[in-house]
Amino acid sequence: MVIWKFSGFDHEARKFKTILVAFLLVMLFQFLIFDPLKFLVLAIDAACWPKLQRPLVPDPKAKRHTRMDYLNLRLRSLRSQLMITSGHRNEELNLKYRTIVRELWVYGKLFLIHLFLNLAMVNRLLYFNGESITNLLNYKHADSIGLSHVLFLHQVYPFIEHTLLNGFLLNDHHRKSAHWVLVNNTKLLGVIQMRLLRNTGEHYGLNEPIYTDKEYSEGWSLPYVREPYTNKYWSIYLPWLPMSKSYSFWERFFLNIRQHGYFASYPEMKGYAVTLQSRRDDSMKVLTYLYEKNWLDDRTAAFFLDFTLYNVDANIFSVVTLRFENLPYGIIHSSMYVNSVSLTDTVETLPWYRMICLFAYAIIWLELGMTVIVPLWFEPKRLKKFWVKVDILILILSMIVATLMALRIGVVSKLLDVLEMASTHDFIDFRIPARLTELIFILLGFLVCLVTLRFWKVMQFASIFQIFTKTLSMAWKALFSTACVICIFMFAFGIAIVSINGNNNENFRTLLHGMATVICFAFGFTSHVAPSDLFNGGTWLGILIYGLMAFTIAILLTNVFVSILNNYFKAAKEVRDRNRKDQITFWEFLSVEYADTIKTVREAFRCERKYRRKNRTVAENIKRKMDLQAAAVISARVKRGRGYRSARERKGAETEDEAEEYERKAQAQHIDRISRTYTIAAILQTQMEIAERRMFGDKDGNLHSDEESDDGAMEQDLPRQYV
Repeated sequence: MVIWKFSGFDHEARKFKTILVAFLLVMLFQFLIFDPLKFLVLAIDAACWPKLQRPLVPDPKAKRHTRMDYLNLRLRSLRSQLMITSGHRNEELNLKYRTIVRELWVYGKLFLIHLFLNLAMVNRLLYFNGESITNLLNYKHADSIGLSHVLFLHQVYPFIEHTLLNGFLLNDHHRKSAHWVLVNNTKLLGVIQMRLLRNTGEHYGLNEPIYTDKEYSEGWSLPYVREPYTNKYWSIYLPWLPMSKSYSFWERFFLNIRQHGYFASYPEMKGYAVTLQSRRDDSMKVLTYLYEKNWLDDRTAAFFLDFTLYNVDANIFSVVTLRFENLPYGIIHSSMYVNSVSLTDTVETLPWYRMICLFAYAIIWLELGMTVIVPLWFEPKRLKKFWVKVDILILILSMIVATLMALRIGVVSKLLDVLEMASTHDFIDFRIPARLTELIFILLGFLVCLVTLRFWKVMQFASIFQIFTKTLSMAWKALFSTACVICIFMFAFGIAIVSINGNNNENFRTLLHGMATVICFAFGFTSHVAPSDLFNGGTWLGILIYGLMAFTIAILLTNVFVSILNNYFKAAKEVRDRNRKDQITFWEFLSVEYADTIKTVREAFRCERKYRRKNRTVAENIKRKMDLQAAAVISARVKRGRGYRSARERKGAETEDEAEEYERKAQAQHIDRISRTYTIAAILQTQMEIAERRMFGDKDGNLHSDEESDDGAMEQDLPRQYV
């Protein structure tokens, strides 16, 4: 970035971002691939052809330390020792806190960068774009028919003509001025695909219906005969043949699913498909032919319309699927699914704040990899630990998400190339990158959950997190049993309500809908359920069911669940208070371990502590503070004595363990005060010696008495004949 700024070359912002990403990829390859190979070669060379050890030679340029250097070092050491108490000398606890600091530094950054990445990736225009398309297609307008007004199968053809063909297509091969009539900045990409699923007529029981895949002639007649179409401009036999397109692995992975509709579930890679044309007149010829040959008949189980819209202003792709289910009751049930995604975001078009987050994420990910992999290399047994497995899963999931993002960029690039060279009847399927985007966001959600779980483990040094963890570990059996009872009650109420009111109310149409309604009602969302909705089996029975559901589930069982959790929380808090150890806290450790950093920050922000005389001398302030401390000790002893007497009157004498614990703490505090007193005395003595040497010594701080003592020592060491 510095070279780009001051080299004199004025690159475009897009080119510069590409250069930065290329640099990032090269550095990643350097750290992940080439550096391990380099060190492997060096290790083999050092193992097979060891070098001779060089003789140790003293450094002639080494600094010669004087007495003043020693005194300054001692003064700094004594000042650090003044902050250290006996609790800071617990080496095991110090190692534990150092590990927490290291993990907090790594996983705290990881948690924050995921938070910022999720905030940076949020595009609020996606929701509003999808909502506007849904409203425009669902409701009737002056020149279009709303999807909600299509109630019978024969109304599908007018809907396609007025809403889709008249709305999106013109009689222009190049489609330069074609746009949606209702929204000028939205265009149709490719053509519209129509697909239907046809029943075999042998659907019995509650199993899923079977859809035919036979080859038919015109008008769904058998046997199949390929008729000439010399007087047509498209293959008229295609609407009567099952789909036979060859799919790649990724296409099968993302398209081989079943759409769960109102009446049944429908596969996406099965049925009879035909595409409309890019011109309105040609599409009308196709639609007229299908209408005349009765392509949609009584055997039609479901009919689908797939197309993709592009919002030019917002740079948003909207993959739209319209579903018409032919119900056995003589009507159809129409529904719509609009998936608005942003597919053209590349490294060249990313804003700068996203680029910064991307670089920060790469650096933090490398740091996490080093923190996890390097200890595993020297200690493979660590792999058995649960949290090490969580760390490895975070790394693997991050690589999977990055791979899927790169794959999506490649898929979108290929589709755009196909769109550029597409013919008048090619259907450009943007469902694959749209669903790939959904999968990426789902995996990002799991990744955030794992990072949050790992960060929760690091935060166990805080007492509140310890209480929550202890509560869950103590109460999970009771909570699980209570939750099972609540689920059994909900399931029973769901079956009863669906059996009685399922045919007369949308909220209880199926068992899944009934369970969802009962759960929402139990958690307070009661606005969508009225008592009259339960009166289909009788008024008194409905009142009874509504009362039981409102009291038993919503109040009684839910309050029991919360009460159990509250009781275990109190028990965990009592256990914490009873087993509390006399040791330094994490914050006390940080205040000593990073005292220099804290001092530098305070000086930088000018918030360091200053001595305030308050119109008193130093001796008066010291005496006043000591008097206050003595008064506080006496007051505490008086309160302790009163509590002791009142407790003795109520429960008997105080236990010996509590008395010994109190005496032990008092002795430890007394020892700390004595140690601090000696340390302060040593500091004052060292400061006095430094002041003496600066006032009366030479430039190196040497006094005349020191030189005489050194000369006398030399004379004593020499033999008598040399004196």
